[in-house]
Parts: sequence; C-alpha cells; structure tokens
Amino acid sequence: MKRQWLFVMAALFVVGWALMLTAPAQAAEIGNLSGQSCGEGCGTWHFVNNQTEGAPAGTLTATWVSGDTCDVSASKVLSSTQHFNCSACGALESASTGALPGKLVLSDFNCETKEPPKCDPKTEICK
Repeated sequence: MKRQWLFVMAALFVVGWALMLTAPAQAAEIGNLSGQSCGEGCGTWHFVNNQTEGAPAGTLTATWVSGDTCDVSASKVLSSTQHFNCSACGALESASTGALPGKLVLSDFNCETKEPPKCDPKTEICK
C-alpha cells in the first residue's frame, strides 16, 4: 500500500511539472495603475516590462479614458526587460502585454504643457 501511494505521488509530481512547462505565458497587466493622467492634455507614456525571462519582443496594448489606444511593439529589448512608448491624451485606463510574461509598470509620462500667451492683444500692447 505504501509503495502504491509513493507511485501515485510521484506520478502527480511529474504531471504537475509537465503542465507547468507547457502552460502558455501569462499576460503582464500593469501593476502600478493609480489614476495617472494628463488631464485634458496629451503626453508621452513610457512603459517597462521587467522579468520577461529573455522572451522575444512583445506588444503592448494600452487604453486611455479619452478613447485613445496604443498597440506598439517593444522599442527596446534587453535580456530581461522590454520598453514601450505611446502618445495619448487623458487618463491611463489599462495596459497589458498580451502573451509576454513579466511585471509591467508605467515607468514615467510627460504631459505637454501649453504656455499661456505672453500678452493679451485685446488689453495689452504686445512687444
């Protein structure tokens, strides 16, 4: 009886490892989404997917509340990270990397700033 139990446990262990090795890679969903926004303006958004385990260049899909979307290939691929760049308006709503494994984060974003006019020609003499 003890020998049969050990055989069953060993078989389950082998089957479990085989399933883990053949399971498809999980998509990396953005991990630091917290209301990042350019307000009503637009900007450039830089995403980094860490811990990609040497995967080939992947694709990022991102959406913004404004309706803007971004589907781009990696702009830079290193041994365990991939970088993605997008231009969009409003607040970031979601981002993922399809079948690419890893830990996806918004690294940084820069919003375009509109400079106020130097003077109002209706009320001032502009030089």
